[in-house]
Amino acid sequence: MAMNAPRPHPTIPAPRETSPLRVLAAIACIALTIAAVSVTVLAWQVIGTAGEVDRAVERLDRSSQDFQPAIRELREAARALREAQRQTIAP
Repeated sequence: MAMNAPRPHPTIPAPRETSPLRVLAAIACIALTIAAVSVTVLAWQVIGTAGEVDRAVERLDRSSQDFQPAIRELREAARALREAQRQTIAP
């Protein structure tokens, strides 16, 4: 019979030194993740305020319609004043 030879123990490799490029890649991944989360939060807020903006625009539109008669009257008064001024100045 053959003698069983002792098996060699597997060697544990020494920990490698972390490459600066890996550190930079990890920082870039973290920064990209933070930027993506920030853009998502911002988009969520914009979507939430879109309805408020629509309501404000509708209120302004209604208000401007209320002012249309007054604006028309002011324009007519301005025309009348210009006409009166021309008649006064003209010899």
